[in-house]
Amino acid sequence: MINIAIDGPSGAGKSTIAKAIAQKLNITYLDTGAMYRAVALYAVENGKDVSNADEIAPLLNEINLSFVKKDNGHVICLNGRDVSEDIRRHEMSKCASEVSKLPQVREFLVAMQREIAAENDVVLDGRDITSNVLPNTKYKFYLTATAEERAKRRCLELKQKGQEVEYEKILKDIIDRDNNDMTRQFAPLVKTDDSIEIDSSELNQEQVAELILSHVETISKSEGAGAAIVARDNQNSSVKVADKKKTKRNPFIRAFANFVKWVMGGLWYTKIYFKDKFIKNSKAIVICNHYSALDPCVIISKLLGKNGKIMMKEEVSANGFIASVAQELGCIPVKRGEADMKAVKRVLNALNHNQQVLIFPEGTRNKNENFKEMLPFKAGVATFALKSKAPIVPLMYYKKTGAFKKNRLIVGDPFWLDEFYGEKLGVVKEAATEYIYNKMLDLRKEVDLLVEKCKGSKKKYLKYKRLQSKELYENANNRS
Repeated sequence: MINIAIDGPSGAGKSTIAKAIAQKLNITYLDTGAMYRAVALYAVENGKDVSNADEIAPLLNEINLSFVKKDNGHVICLNGRDVSEDIRRHEMSKCASEVSKLPQVREFLVAMQREIAAENDVVLDGRDITSNVLPNTKYKFYLTATAEERAKRRCLELKQKGQEVEYEKILKDIIDRDNNDMTRQFAPLVKTDDSIEIDSSELNQEQVAELILSHVETISKSEGAGAAIVARDNQNSSVKVADKKKTKRNPFIRAFANFVKWVMGGLWYTKIYFKDKFIKNSKAIVICNHYSALDPCVIISKLLGKNGKIMMKEEVSANGFIASVAQELGCIPVKRGEADMKAVKRVLNALNHNQQVLIFPEGTRNKNENFKEMLPFKAGVATFALKSKAPIVPLMYYKKTGAFKKNRLIVGDPFWLDEFYGEKLGVVKEAATEYIYNKMLDLRKEVDLLVEKCKGSKKKYLKYKRLQSKELYENANNRS
């Protein structure tokens, strides 16, 4: 596992450099600063004092954060809402600095960051990554620059976004934030003795990234056998990561499982709409309607990552060879018709390790002649979502799937069961299950609209939705 930790003061370019390094190494960038800004934003939107622990602490149970892949990067979602732009407003910098002083907030977010780093190759940047979040990582860097240089960069960044700013005010805010970050009582900004300091005042972004990568390569090689090895490709200066410490698996079973994914991705051709809504690099419960025993193959092949899991009836694992292939594909066998606590623990463990778990809430294949109807949902999805506070990503097949057919699958907006949090599971489980069912009914209407009215054209669908929104807006104005 390779975890690269970058600390430093505000405006030193940590986030930009961390993103560049993550892209070059093809690993995850975890924007810890955005996490603190999102907590601050939620507090401000709820009229709370960002420096008052008594007001902020109760809000933490209401907050769900996730990083959703979009275009070539990730956007941060706060309770399902993309807040990537909102958290970058200048006033949120000071609010984030204030809220980060609170031990309850830091403990809440640090626990989340450590969980992600324990199971993923990641690059993290912040104020206390090397000293507090990942003190045992081998790759520690302290990125800094003069306050004047950082103020210039910040002014340019904000002006490019159309915001009117004054250099003197920005400089004062940066100096004040440095003082706040370095003197706070809990987890202050410090340069640890084993961190490599890099002053970026006279360096451009590419030079800083290359300098850090060269240090990573040197450290990796010095670890010798069994360490993460970073090898450069001289032709394109890209960096590849390999880990010699890997769990031994049967190469034939692994190859056959990959072959199954490839075959089903080809024979079970499926057009997937709004794939960018699918949550990656974060825990999620993926639900879908169910027509065929082979429905999971496309989802495993095209959407779930290599660490994704899927709940499947125990009968699948009756045959030793099939059981081995199923395990390679990430299947979690479950005994139907009884409380299978072993399966429950495995699902919750996967979610706690930021993996995605695919569940068919109908519990069995739908053989209704009216393909639009769904069977009643089992309560398992609600139970897992309430216990883990994981987002639910709904998927919907248009109709019964099959080989050599034009199958269509739509990805819906992720949602949370946050309105049920804090209540006893036995009391709200039924209502939460009905809530999930209704969300799937809404998605059913969307896929019908996409296929039947818009003839499967995403462009026509989006145009229709825009016109529909405009009409609703105009009608509301007319009524008012």
